[in-house]
Amino acid sequence: MDKVAFGSQIQELLDTEKPDITAALAMIGEQLAEDAKSAVKGFSATTKTAVEHRDLPGAIACMDFFAKRGVELKGIDLAQMREVIRRSASTTEEKLMVDSIGLASASASAIVRRLSVLLALKPEVYVSSQSWGFGQVKNIDTFYGKVIIDFEGKKGHAMSLAVAGQNLEIAQEGHLMTRLMKDRAEIEKMAAEHPGDLVRLTIKSYGPLTIQRLQERLAAIGLVKTDDWKRFWESARRSLKADKAHPVEIPTKRTEPIRILDAEEDFGDAWLKRFSKLRDLKAIYDGTLAMLADKKGELPDSYRDAVTNRLNFALKGADKSDFPRYAQVAALMARLGLSSQTDRAKQAETLTEVDEQDNFLAALKGLSARDVAATIRFILAEKPEKKAFILDHLTQLNSVALGATLGALAGDEETGAEVRKLLARQASPVPTLVVWALRNREDAAAWKAPALNELITQAIHIVEQRLAGENLKMRNALQAFFDSAKWLEEVCKELSAFDRRVMFERIQASTANEWDAASKRNVLVRMARFDTTLAKLRRTERQPQERPHLTSVRSLQAYRLAFDHLINVEIPANKKDIATARSYGDLRENAEYQFAREHERVLMGRQDEMDRTLKLLKPTDFAGVSCETAEPGTRVTIETAKGRATYTILGELDRDEQLNIISSRSRLAAALLGHKPGDKVELPAERGTESGTLVAVEPLDDAVKAWLAAIPTQYEPNA
Repeated sequence: MDKVAFGSQIQELLDTEKPDITAALAMIGEQLAEDAKSAVKGFSATTKTAVEHRDLPGAIACMDFFAKRGVELKGIDLAQMREVIRRSASTTEEKLMVDSIGLASASASAIVRRLSVLLALKPEVYVSSQSWGFGQVKNIDTFYGKVIIDFEGKKGHAMSLAVAGQNLEIAQEGHLMTRLMKDRAEIEKMAAEHPGDLVRLTIKSYGPLTIQRLQERLAAIGLVKTDDWKRFWESARRSLKADKAHPVEIPTKRTEPIRILDAEEDFGDAWLKRFSKLRDLKAIYDGTLAMLADKKGELPDSYRDAVTNRLNFALKGADKSDFPRYAQVAALMARLGLSSQTDRAKQAETLTEVDEQDNFLAALKGLSARDVAATIRFILAEKPEKKAFILDHLTQLNSVALGATLGALAGDEETGAEVRKLLARQASPVPTLVVWALRNREDAAAWKAPALNELITQAIHIVEQRLAGENLKMRNALQAFFDSAKWLEEVCKELSAFDRRVMFERIQASTANEWDAASKRNVLVRMARFDTTLAKLRRTERQPQERPHLTSVRSLQAYRLAFDHLINVEIPANKKDIATARSYGDLRENAEYQFAREHERVLMGRQDEMDRTLKLLKPTDFAGVSCETAEPGTRVTIETAKGRATYTILGELDRDEQLNIISSRSRLAAALLGHKPGDKVELPAERGTESGTLVAVEPLDDAVKAWLAAIPTQYEPNA
């Protein structure tokens, strides 16, 4: 389009009471191919309009456009786009959301995803989380920056906006879990009366699944019991085969996925004509696979040009924006011989680049096991030297990607050595790898992995931990292993009597809250039934009583700000340090890289600890606290041989040396709590303890009340 006409049309779209930013961006996308200079000018005008109208959704649409086509927008950089987002937030709630996403360090695509999720969070909206499963939003607490969600396993779960933006997804209306949460009776009726419809709904919701994964999915949500699976699947299979109007591809091998087909297709000239016009990346890739399946995996010469053209289009469209699709298409073109050696080497290099994000992890995170294996083989075929790079990522892969990667590298000695090294980490085991080793005992044994008793010890250690994300899923998988009577019996049979005793004692000694008491008791009972000599080792458990976890609003807010700084500033900065250090090469002898990775482990430990603390603590203003005994929220005076001293006992995070404020978790507070004035107490001293008397218990004074009222609004490193 002529640049004058283009500029005029853009202004028409923007100079209205409600500017049509979506339409303007569509025009800019078309104009980029003809006149990039005028398109950039139009894009600048569009972002300016979003800021002037305080249109945050419009600004997010601009950021999304930049994320996909930023390379073509000469003169526009990410810093400018971040400022557009910041200045477009109008309401207090929008500003809070923008502040929570790590705007200063997040990539363009991460900003779009996080803000899109946060803006969509409204009461009654259904969401999904890798850690917590599916749930329904009950409330948005803008004061504390929390979203309250009723998950199936935990009602009223409070999640910070920072975590929600990164971990939540908005559940689709027709998704199996959304429908299950809305009307469980309807879905249970479908499972009983129309199993084929339930299978189809599950595949539509989760994408292609193997029969085993389908069974696991339906069993996990309580729709099909393990004992009923054979009957259910036979009925579903008959129903699916009989329904010609809605064809489903049922594989002959259990390792291949069930797929829903759009319709019966002859893949003739009419199909080729439609295919040649496709612009949707997924449709191009899926269409190519469907055609190849129909042609027995062969690409007819008459199809070659059209398929090459569309796959190249998909590859270009996915570059820098959709790494899973990029990996799929690159590997497929290599398999079909549609790309040159130079192009393949460049694509493999792209998939292993690390800049603002780790392209390799971004690609594998969204792929099926089959596609992961194809991607690994593709990268190693074009760049054999990348094996060390891949091995260095083993601990960061999700369970699907890890299993497929190890499968693709089966028999490789370097991989075996790395697996053995990682599985030997008793103090800090890798959850995904331990689960893989216990699920794939023969493959692990082929690489001379640690013995079963060592793997069990690591599994127990993981079950005891507070974890999040993929590691939480692995922890739950290991918990399910221990809860399975069949698995436990097989393990006990394989272990020696001595190893069974060690395992029994190790589980019994576990005091971690994460190991459910009933589950642990069942494991011990089942082991004692298998080996009656273990029954003599059973001990009576005593549940310790614990005070409530309280702290002041002031200290809790400061802790939240510190947590957000860790999530949004320190961790992203560390990832950049890792990427920079990785670029120096030779990871195994790279001191900067090793230091950055060690710092990463420290940061992850802090994140886990702080997240656990935030979940436990409750804010309080200490109003109405009785002064009959020393309690959090009281001012106490003690007398020792050294003289008198006055302290104020507050919550777990509270402390201030100038005002003599001490935490309720401090040794001094622990020695005083529950005592009355006049009581003799043993107080902590530099060496051992010293005797003293609790002289007085009084209400808080004005100085402490003023301290409590000073709620911080921004992160202070030394607070």
